[in-house]
Amino acid sequence: MREAYLRLRQDDKSILYGAREEELQIEVTDYYVRFLPKDDFEMAILSEQDSLVLSDFPLDYEIEEGVAGAYHDPTVAKDRITWQYTVVPRDYMFRDMEYEILAVLFLQEDEEEVGGKTAVNRLKRQLVGIQWRELENEAFRITANEEYVEEWNKEDKGEAARKSWYPSGRIMYEDNTTGEILPIAGVKVMVKRWFKVKEAITNSQGYFYVSKFKSKKVKCGIKWESGDWDIRSGSYGQAWYSYETLKRGDQWRKTIMKSGTPLNWLYASVHRGAREYMYGHYRYGIRKPNANGGPGAKIRIGVRDKSGRAHYFSFNSLVGSAEVLIYSREKSGKVLDSRDLFATAVHELAHVSHWDLGYTNAEFAASAVGKPNDPRLPESWAVGVEYTVTNAYYPDRGYWKYDFPYEFNLQNLTLEDIEDQKGYTPIVIDMIDDYNQSERDKKGEEYPNDRASGYTLGQLEDALPRGFGGWWKWKSRIQDKFDNPTEGEELDYLFSEYH
Repeated sequence: MREAYLRLRQDDKSILYGAREEELQIEVTDYYVRFLPKDDFEMAILSEQDSLVLSDFPLDYEIEEGVAGAYHDPTVAKDRITWQYTVVPRDYMFRDMEYEILAVLFLQEDEEEVGGKTAVNRLKRQLVGIQWRELENEAFRITANEEYVEEWNKEDKGEAARKSWYPSGRIMYEDNTTGEILPIAGVKVMVKRWFKVKEAITNSQGYFYVSKFKSKKVKCGIKWESGDWDIRSGSYGQAWYSYETLKRGDQWRKTIMKSGTPLNWLYASVHRGAREYMYGHYRYGIRKPNANGGPGAKIRIGVRDKSGRAHYFSFNSLVGSAEVLIYSREKSGKVLDSRDLFATAVHELAHVSHWDLGYTNAEFAASAVGKPNDPRLPESWAVGVEYTVTNAYYPDRGYWKYDFPYEFNLQNLTLEDIEDQKGYTPIVIDMIDDYNQSERDKKGEEYPNDRASGYTLGQLEDALPRGFGGWWKWKSRIQDKFDNPTEGEELDYLFSEYH
């Protein structure tokens, strides 16, 4: 920057021509740094307490525009959090964690809002907009960063060059179950130019905007994370919609479609299910998953574009891997649509919430060893949550091409069929609704004689055993805790028949 200033003072075509050397005080204003957090707690300190905007790939590193991307520093073991890149002011108080200063910076900034008052950093406010642009452009040229040079014509050099603009846009999603194009809320949009990075969260209508830039263009991308969960590309790498160029005056409007960006469509589908459960749990009277997590704890959700069986393994957190893993296709090869992926995310998060209450991997392993000890408790609970939340999110409107309500309630199965479901039963749904499957198709004895009803999802969650306790403990707690007309032989029948 000093060399650029010296050159421009001697260039009679420059606005800075003839300026005295002492007129501009060029000193370090910021540091370009990277941190290596050892766990989620340290990540939370950086992002939440210090309000740093973090990137898991270098700010000057570019991945192909508009695709799903992930980056993990090859020098860092894949089971560890990778380097996190950001810019901090020169007076930043570095904490007791591993970090490295990559470059010293001299940056110009707009007015900063602090405590409702306009605060001016004099070192960063010495030049008017067009003066700063000439200085920055010259610095880009002499450091072989011509791609960032912004040429301003005569018209630009007037009022337009001095005005700020607020990058904005809208993120939409193709729901291929309903055939609708819908706004997607809660998406973290990242907007950057060189070492200036800002973020925004889409509102309920999918709109976002960030605070001002003065450049002619910026780059916009999506980081698929929130304060409570983090979507992985596979088991380890952060899921991204990579940066795309946005020119001044335009809006970044993206419709995430399966045919256009299939991986990002998968991430978006899972994001919708996670957001509904994590932030809408109160509507169903149930707990927020990971409510007992420690400071900075996030649920890692891995997404893979291949066949497999979705699962939750809590011990994956010990090696930094995704605890929840969701596939684009079932093991049979069936391709999952928007509603399937939404429902799968809800199902697996129901397991997370169940484990929060004290259910353990040891219990699951013990119950999964052969009939009749299939893991009926965790899977039956997750089926009930999946069915309830998915049907509320996808109500029957009478004109969609798919069958509604959501058919994964298992109430269309005979008793013999349920025996082959490896622990998946409709008992939660049976205890809530007043539908008796034995009346189905007039084949009474083939279907459960479901006479239980009237419980709420919240009551059934509250009765789940804390600590060690399985199928029969759950039934006893339901009967002990709640006064229900069908808590007697009607409830006994269901628990006996489904075991």
